[in-house]
Amino acid sequence: MSSRPLEEVVHVVDRALPHVTVSVEATGAVTWVADVTAHAAAGADPLAPWRQALAARQGSERKPHVAAAFVLQWWCEVVATPLAYAAELASVVIDPSPTGLGFQLAPGLYPSRIVVRPGHASVVEPAGHSREAALEASSAAYGQLVTRVVRDYAPDVKMSSRQRWGVVSDVWAIAVRSATGAAGRYAEPARRTSCCFIVALPGMTACAGCPQGSTNRK
Repeated sequence: MSSRPLEEVVHVVDRALPHVTVSVEATGAVTWVADVTAHAAAGADPLAPWRQALAARQGSERKPHVAAAFVLQWWCEVVATPLAYAAELASVVIDPSPTGLGFQLAPGLYPSRIVVRPGHASVVEPAGHSREAALEASSAAYGQLVTRVVRDYAPDVKMSSRQRWGVVSDVWAIAVRSATGAAGRYAEPARRTSCCFIVALPGMTACAGCPQGSTNRK
C-alpha cells in the first residue's frame, strides 16, 4: 500500500490530461468496467451498442471494422490512461478492481470522464519506489483488466489476433508515451501493430505510426 491517498494521485493524473477528466466522483451515468466484464463473461457482446452508435455517427455502417477498432481502443484507454499516468507522474500503481473503474462518454462517443472509485481502488508503491517498477506493475494490472473483454470482442467483425492484441499493446505504449511527455521527458515514438482504420472514412489519412503506411486509403 501507499501513504499517498487515492484522491491525491487521481488529482495529479487529472491535471496532466488535456482532453479527459479523471475523477474519484461518479456523476451522471457511469459504465463500470465490472459490468462490461460480467456481460462479456456471460457470452454477451456488451460493447455492441457503443459500436453501433459510433458507426451511425461516423457513417461507417457498411465498414463496421472502423467502429469496432475505435471502440476497442477506447475501451483499453479507459484502463490504460489512469494507470500509465500514475506510474509516470507519481511512481505508484493505481490498482483498481473492475468495480473501481468506470467511464462516461462525450457526445462524440469517446470516453471523456474516467472514474476511479475510492474503496474499490488502492494506491500501491512498488518495491524500490521506482517509476520503472510502477510501470511494470501497472502494465500487468492493465492487461488483467482489459483481457477478458478483448478476448471475445466484436464477434460480428472479423478481427485478427494481431489486430486484437495489437490494440492492447499499442494503447498501453501510447498512454505511457503521453504520460512521459506530461512528465517532461522524451519518449521515442513507436510504430503501431494495430490499425484504427480511420483511413476507411472519406477524407481521412493514416495516423502517424500506422502499420498500413502513410498513404491515403478509402
